[in-house]
Parts: sequence; structure tokens; C-alpha cells
Amino acid sequence: MHRFGLAARCAWLTLAKWRATPRILTLLWVVMAFLAYHTHSLVRFAAAEGQPLAPWIFPHLLTPAMLLVSGAFTLLLFADAPFMDRHTPFVIVRSGRLPWLTGQFLYILTASLLYTLALALGSILVLLPSLDLRNDWGLILKTLAGDSGAGRRHGLVLTVFISDLVVRQFSPLQAMLIGMGLFWLTTVFTGLVIFTVNLATRSSAGLFAAGALVAMTYFAGIQGRFVFGDAIRFFTPLSWASMHNISWQDAGGPAGLTQIGPVFAVCSQAAVSLLLVFLAIIVFLRQDLEIMGGQLHE
Repeated sequence: MHRFGLAARCAWLTLAKWRATPRILTLLWVVMAFLAYHTHSLVRFAAAEGQPLAPWIFPHLLTPAMLLVSGAFTLLLFADAPFMDRHTPFVIVRSGRLPWLTGQFLYILTASLLYTLALALGSILVLLPSLDLRNDWGLILKTLAGDSGAGRRHGLVLTVFISDLVVRQFSPLQAMLIGMGLFWLTTVFTGLVIFTVNLATRSSAGLFAAGALVAMTYFAGIQGRFVFGDAIRFFTPLSWASMHNISWQDAGGPAGLTQIGPVFAVCSQAAVSLLLVFLAIIVFLRQDLEIMGGQLHE
């Protein structure tokens, strides 16, 4: 219990650094601005139809283009991994290596959750003043789920695509919770990739590794699946953040060999995330601390 308390305190110290950096506030404003831009045509469509908008659009947001943008935001969120500064060696000496490292893992879990909540809440706030809080998909979302080209009758090109499968199979609250859970898990995975690779290489190589995963996800969603088939999704785990890319068994039969089922997506990302945690522990425990400059070296 004492070790967990130390780890939680180390996580809080890392999280408290948000107050001293403009990066996080900038990220928040950029996220809100992009969401407002991305949903503008949807709000205009609702106004033209004279109908309010239900707030449950988050499960439908993660198209290939949105996965690319949200992935870039995740890179910015964890750009300073492994979260060290000139005070870090002294914190490690007082808390211990393993509690400090556990605290950084807790920080990644917490930061990913806050980012997910910000994105989900932001996707609701940008719908004002057309917003109508109800536990129902609403007429507008149901209309667009059945006819993705409905915006053309008002001269609008919609950039938010409502999944008919999600609307038919899930209630709004179910879809929100599942969509947020998948996105959170993928964000944690991305953060651990950046953290572990940066820690092991003592460089920013983790950002390039995670950036390559983001780029592969966009390629798979736009051209890759037409060239290589649906099997390419097995090599783009970041695409599993979207409910669009998961095969839900009740909607059209069991998942095939080239389809990603929800159990496979969750278990695979959790297993690889735990592997990254294990590798980070091995690397960090073998590294020497240099008190001057707050950096690590062998």
C-alpha cells in the first residue's frame, strides 16, 4: 500500500506539470476548434431540417481522417515522454525506481482518460445550440444513418458519417461507453509505445514509432484495405479505436478470419500494453541515474 501511495504521488507530480506548460492548454483549444470545424456541416444540416441534434456523435466520429487527427493529438499529449526534468532524479531517489515508474504508468492511464473525456465532452458541446439531451439517437442521426447523402438536399457535404450498424445495434449510452472505452485503450497503448521506446533509446524515437502507427492506420482506412483486404487491420491496432472497424457478431454473423472482433481487439491491445510495461521496467531498472541535468544514461 505504501508503494502504491508513492506511485500515485509520482503520477500526480507528473500530472501537475500540466499547469506549467502551454502544450496541454493549446492541445485542448486545438481539439475543440477541430471538433467545431468537423461538426459544423452537421449542425447546419440539423438547422436546415429544423430538428435538434442528439448528443451521441462520439461513436461515429472516428473515421480514417479523424483517427489520423486524433492520433496526432495523442502524439502531442505524450510528446514529453518519459516525463523527466531536472528534478526527476531526486524524486526517483526519494521514492524508489519502481514506484516512480509505476507512477508514470498511472499517469499515462489518467492522461488518456482525461483526453478521452475531453474529446467526448467536446463532441457534445460543439453541437450547441442545436443540442437536445435525450436518451435516443434522434431524428437527425437516424436519418443520416439510413441516408449518408441526405446533406446534399441542402447543399451540404457532411464530414461526420453516422454508422447504421451502430445505431441499429446499440443504444446511445452503450455506444458512447463502448466507443470511449476503445478510444481510451488505444490512447493508453499509444502512450506506452512512445514512453517505452523513448525510454529505451533515450531519444524521441517513440514519437516516430507511434507516428508510423498513426500513418499506417490512415493508409489502411483509405487505400490499404482495397489493396491488401480487411486483413491489414490486424497490423493497424490504432484503427481498433473506432467502432466502425470492429466486427460485432450480432450484426451479420460471427467475425471472420479477416475481421477484428471486440474481444480480440481489447485482449490484444491489453496484452501488448502489458508487454510494453514489462519491457519499460526491464530497461529502466538497468539504467543508471545521472543527478546533474536530470537525465538517464548507462
